[in-house]
Amino acid sequence: MAKILMVGCGDIGRSLAERLASQGHQVTAVQRNVLTDLGGVKTIKADVTEPRQLAALSFDYDQLVYIVAPSTHDISGYKAVFETGVINILEVLGQHAPNIQVTFISSTRVYGQRQGEWLNENSKTEPADERGKIILAAEKRFLSFNKGSTIVRFSGIYGRSNRLLNKLREGAEIQQQPSYFTNRIHRDDCIGVLDFLMNKKIDTGLSQPIYLATDSSPVSQWDLASYLCDKFGYPHPKARVLKKGSDANKRLDNMLIREEGYCFKFDGYQDGY
Repeated sequence: MAKILMVGCGDIGRSLAERLASQGHQVTAVQRNVLTDLGGVKTIKADVTEPRQLAALSFDYDQLVYIVAPSTHDISGYKAVFETGVINILEVLGQHAPNIQVTFISSTRVYGQRQGEWLNENSKTEPADERGKIILAAEKRFLSFNKGSTIVRFSGIYGRSNRLLNKLREGAEIQQQPSYFTNRIHRDDCIGVLDFLMNKKIDTGLSQPIYLATDSSPVSQWDLASYLCDKFGYPHPKARVLKKGSDANKRLDNMLIREEGYCFKFDGYQDGY
């Protein structure tokens, strides 16, 4: 059993903390705002952007999970948690726990490819926007901190809101040509992947420092929308046709996480929906 510090405790962080605690791990969660009552989990109120609050914490832990979400989605919000917050937490760890095993929850936003390319953990990371660049810089800071750092890049998370279904119910226009590929992971598999990787770190160690967490079924936006409309009885989407060479996004390969031993609860969108 391990002593684990969860920095950030939103939907996925909360569920992960409670799952790890139920397994017998000693889990402490750091929350920025009002403390949430978590089963079997000790909670501490602190903000990663405030160095004094972090300096007051004890860092007698085996593992730390950095799963902090921006309070706003503008550049300043991203810089607060993925730049200032990361620098602050690593400075404190460097002083008090230089050998702690860290897991940083990142995003596939660090990839900039937009023509339907197949990508994996070894593909070039050249973000197309400022938010992606900020997250990639955070990854590099964690990886250079120590050899126990692990990066987990989530693709689009679903299963906690009905935003896409609501959009389709209202008769959304969906890109049909050129195919615009989408990649997703169910929230339950987000929790499952992190649980799996953290426990494997304890048991045998991990083979790689970076993992793509995405299901096995990249699919075009049009095919996904058509499937969901048929399944739920919504009007068929209106087709949007763009010129050749327009944005087609990317396709993500999850072979590495599966070879590591993780079995997806929802291997594709048909299972998850």
